[in-house]
Amino acid sequence: MITRLGRSSRGKKAADKEQQLRVTYVRELPQPLPLRELLAGLPSRLQRHLVEEGQQTKGTGEAIRALLIELRPELGAVVNMIEDATAPWDFGNKRAGQELALQRDATLAVTRMAGFRVPRLAEWDPPAEELYDDRMPPLFLDLMMGDQPALEDHLVNHDTRTMLGWISEETNHVAWREFREYDRTLLVVNANRTPAERLLGCDIIFYNVSRHSLVFVQYKKLNAERGGFYYPNSDRNLAKELLRMRSLDRYANSQAGVGGEQRLDASPSWIKLCHPRSVLPHTNEMIHGMYFSRRQFESLSDDARLKDGNNGALRFGFKNVPGYLDNTLFARLVETGQIGTTGTSTDLVRQQVIRSFRGQRNLVLAALSGEEPPQAQRNAQRREGR
Repeated sequence: MITRLGRSSRGKKAADKEQQLRVTYVRELPQPLPLRELLAGLPSRLQRHLVEEGQQTKGTGEAIRALLIELRPELGAVVNMIEDATAPWDFGNKRAGQELALQRDATLAVTRMAGFRVPRLAEWDPPAEELYDDRMPPLFLDLMMGDQPALEDHLVNHDTRTMLGWISEETNHVAWREFREYDRTLLVVNANRTPAERLLGCDIIFYNVSRHSLVFVQYKKLNAERGGFYYPNSDRNLAKELLRMRSLDRYANSQAGVGGEQRLDASPSWIKLCHPRSVLPHTNEMIHGMYFSRRQFESLSDDARLKDGNNGALRFGFKNVPGYLDNTLFARLVETGQIGTTGTSTDLVRQQVIRSFRGQRNLVLAALSGEEPPQAQRNAQRREGR
């Protein structure tokens, strides 16, 4: 019996003989449909191409889809909804669309830093109307399906009041969600107070409450019109942003206690250079990009390999940067506690929240709390899909 419809996509192999299959946008049928009834209507020329288990050929799949709607016309709306939701979203060159895309990417990033699987983030609704540069871009969490969850745990309520207290002075344009997994809670806030034409990008502030660990990521975008490169000398805001990050790194280093956890890099400040594409798939795929610690970014500025622009101008791109962290590696290092500060106070987090708003930037703020099991146990939970 066919009881549900959804979108399936094949992932990477989990083992030599295993294939991962991800199913999203699942919708229950009002009345089950016998599979035999559906397949019996296929022409004989397609019957011999049927795959009992696995992906059908393009022609057979389209024929099955058409038969399904013919047998159950009321399912046409469901099929269209799933197909529309999984079509790529072209946000073009409008700044509002680009800012929304960065919000989405940053929200996916913090859930991965926490080691969470959040399929709801893949089921989001793009804006129904065109976005304009002179408008405040919608918040990604506002476009997600589902209502805001009730907050019953008093510790979660405390964190929420604290976070909203930090941002209430600066903006009333806020959306937030709570996610729970493995007895841990992740609070994610999207906040902004600036029209799209005045926005300067997006910041991530990820705070692990139990570890007192802070990671700060500032987004920059590679320029498609300039060959997919980022030219630091053309960024009028970079100097003051680097000054801010140096100050943050020095302060965090001074606050680190002798008994703090050992990190590969205990500095909080990172930069992500994002790929300049203007189309996003409706999946949990992030924008391709390069992550650099603030110190690595500044050291690369003196690297001769990057001074190959016009008249030897410094430029960062996938073609010439010798090394960087990608989305997967960066998120994994944060999740496992290999990078991030130690002994960071909530007061420092609050300072960075206020500075993000004063710098006219989108902000994605996340706080992770709860008991954190050993890494081996988290790996096992991920493999078992629990």
